Amino acid sequence: MFDLGGQIVLVTGASRGIGRAIALELGRAGAEIAVHYHVNRPGAESLCAELGRIGVTAKAFAADVGSWEETARMVRAAGDWRGRLDGVVTCAGIFRGDDTEGIGAKDFESVVRTDLEGSFRTIQCALPYLRKSVRPSVVTVSSVLAGHPAIGGAPYQAAKAGIEQMTRALALELAPRIRVNAVAPGFIRTDMNRTAHENPRTREAIAKATPLGRWGEPADVAPAVRYLLSLEADWITGLVLGIDGGIPMSR
Repeated sequence: MFDLGGQIVLVTGASRGIGRAIALELGRAGAEIAVHYHVNRPGAESLCAELGRIGVTAKAFAADVGSWEETARMVRAAGDWRGRLDGVVTCAGIFRGDDTEGIGAKDFESVVRTDLEGSFRTIQCALPYLRKSVRPSVVTVSSVLAGHPAIGGAPYQAAKAGIEQMTRALALELAPRIRVNAVAPGFIRTDMNRTAHENPRTREAIAKATPLGRWGEPADVAPAVRYLLSLEADWITGLVLGIDGGIPMSR
């Protein structure tokens, strides 16, 4: 089940964290992976090597998805690599956790441009390649914070909320040819939030607030993305799937 054999999938933000776990999961399911990264070239190259060891074809592509021009060049290169894209996963993102008074214009703009505009631009530029696929599909990556606010990081939360509505809008616009869904992870242990999960008080508070009793791991998110890209999810579009240990229920 959930076989992706023969599919070509672009995963942005794949050099570490959730994006890396997604790329590995999709590769194990049989997909060839276009691995996007921004500055972490060693991470992207090690991922390609790891995929190669299990017989998966992968190639790395660099871009700052906060730049419309760089994103367009990267997506064209990834699409031209195999002549089409069957799937796109937009996982690239950054986080600024400051309180409102500490957020400057560049901080706000960088988060929105990378997380929200970068996701949109990646999908926009991928459309000609997705239309060459028999059953194209897109998965965006939101966050539990899109609908369940926390103190600090307002630009990040706003950008993720925008991703969810963008996902619904694109699902409606691109139907019936292209399916568009989202996953909304909860608190996942990654490099991006290392400060939080390495702080004993924060780590324990979040685990206690999560009905399933622990932080998530990147590997907890990846199978859901695999499912949403698969034939078994062929009648699902416009969905935002929470992968959060049930934490919204505790609010």
